[in-house]
Amino acid sequence: MRVRSEAGPYGVAVLARHLAVGALTALGLVGCAAGAGSQAESPGSRGSAPTSASPAAPACGEPCYGDPEVTGNLSSELVVEVSGVAASHSAAGVYYVVGDEPGTDEVVAVRDDGTLVARIGVEGMSAENAEALAVGACGPNDSNPCVFVADIGDHVGRPYVVVYRFPEPDLTAPPPNVVAADALRYSYPDAATDAEALIVDDSGRPLIVGKAAFDQASATTGPTRLYRGDPGGGVLELLGEIDLPTPDRPVLTGIAGNVVTDASSTDGRVLLRTYDQVIEYHAPQAGAELGGFRTWPYRLVPAPAQIQSEAVAYRQDCGYLTISEFTGSIATVGCQL
Repeated sequence: MRVRSEAGPYGVAVLARHLAVGALTALGLVGCAAGAGSQAESPGSRGSAPTSASPAAPACGEPCYGDPEVTGNLSSELVVEVSGVAASHSAAGVYYVVGDEPGTDEVVAVRDDGTLVARIGVEGMSAENAEALAVGACGPNDSNPCVFVADIGDHVGRPYVVVYRFPEPDLTAPPPNVVAADALRYSYPDAATDAEALIVDDSGRPLIVGKAAFDQASATTGPTRLYRGDPGGGVLELLGEIDLPTPDRPVLTGIAGNVVTDASSTDGRVLLRTYDQVIEYHAPQAGAELGGFRTWPYRLVPAPAQIQSEAVAYRQDCGYLTISEFTGSIATVGCQL
């Protein structure tokens, strides 16, 4: 989501468009974002017991998450308004991030402390509103990892969106030039849709989680829809609606809606990030199709307290991290063994 501060990227001053610092200050959130080392608690941020769950929600040991910890900060020199993150499949402890400013033509590889690993220019990409990243199978007959950059944000009602796909590079010797990429063009079966979340199934099919419309006058959030695309582009298939749980403490939800700002997937699990919570879905059985995750049992897991958190990714080992688009703060959640 494009929200800027009058003090510049990642500066806590005035939030335009959807968020107001006056409201955030009253709720005690501005102070926790001003210093990267501070850590305020949000619902579910202590331990791993869920604060809300579906009837068949998995137990703590599957896995049992610990407390969020601030591990670093992304500077605006690396990424302005980070809106997507995904773990590398080839380099341990490395993550790809992308910004959502118009004209974005690269992804940046960083460590979880925010330090730079590589800048990767993407051939042919000049994104209008890149909002998500995923690393997954390149296609139905190619299980090698590809990086998917989702130019799927929509503030103007454009007729199509684009997902850029390229083979994951060797980050021990980053490519000196831009990498060649496929530009997969998709249109929606119903109407132009804003979206900020992407995951990819084992056949290389992108799954896009729409960003529901929010009516501020009635404080009502519309339906959250899940779409799936063919690996080569085309018209997206509407798989259904996701029934998001209501946050126990609807802080930013009351300002911007109960909307999905990012997603991540790993074997049999899916994370959805909203402004006020992190929801984890568990497959009811091995081999369950990723496109059906909206019907899987879910639980709320520790949600780092961040202003405008718009990026979430599973770690390669165990756990996940989230990043604030507004401050650049990186918070990681590990597993208790």
